[in-house]
Amino acid sequence: MQPFVDTHAHMIRNVDWQLMDEIAESGILKQAWIMHCPIVSDNIPFAEEDEVLLCAKRYPGMYVPFGFIDFRKGPDEVERLKEKGFTGLKAITPPKAYDDESYFPVYEKAAELGMPILFHVGIISKGFWHNEAIAGRPGPCCMKPSMLDTISDRFPNLILIQGHQGVPWINELWESLYYYPNISCSVCGLVDYEWLIRHLDDVDCQGTPFYQRLMFGVDGLYGARPYWKNMVDTATFMEEFFRRVGRTHSWGKNESCFMAENALNLYKKFK
Repeated sequence: MQPFVDTHAHMIRNVDWQLMDEIAESGILKQAWIMHCPIVSDNIPFAEEDEVLLCAKRYPGMYVPFGFIDFRKGPDEVERLKEKGFTGLKAITPPKAYDDESYFPVYEKAAELGMPILFHVGIISKGFWHNEAIAGRPGPCCMKPSMLDTISDRFPNLILIQGHQGVPWINELWESLYYYPNISCSVCGLVDYEWLIRHLDDVDCQGTPFYQRLMFGVDGLYGARPYWKNMVDTATFMEEFFRRVGRTHSWGKNESCFMAENALNLYKKFK
């Protein structure tokens, strides 16, 4: 299989470092963007901030750390995450809608510091994430894809990434990609393959094809062998999707853009 970039990843606590060494040596994984996500319950052992940063330090350029935005703490929290060593930011379950004006200082600080933000958009799995101490209400009501349009328009130099496709509001993804050049999408989790088949060859208002605006992701956990097997299986399936389903579409010839090149080009803008 071809090496891939995983643009939406998490990491388990108590990482198997021997496995991580094997992954680095294998050459299968070019890069993974690791999201610190403390809103999940203890039943899913996501890594803490220091563990994510340690992984990024041990494998420079391979694991890119994204810090969780606690919207209640304002722009100072963004500055703290930058100073601690995080490259980007992860947004999920905000207490208010993403495009609420009270959050604009957070986005302004992120733009000032050159930190991209990956936003969870659309549906969210029931119950597994619940940590009321720092999370907003459950469900997707504050995380609609079109909310990023307002942010993009106000902060055109801020790199915005939709995590997932925004199901069930997936047509909002189309509008975002068409009008707003600083919005891209990490396609992962509950993937709408029919939408991809229909729209990967569409072009935005500047003539850029959508297959250059979308990126591969898994939304899984690094650090244990069963999770790594899932990463490889998912990447293998997506490669086959491009080769077999895409053979009658022009987007089928652009597997490398989707699987790695788009992400690496975007990374150059914020590394």
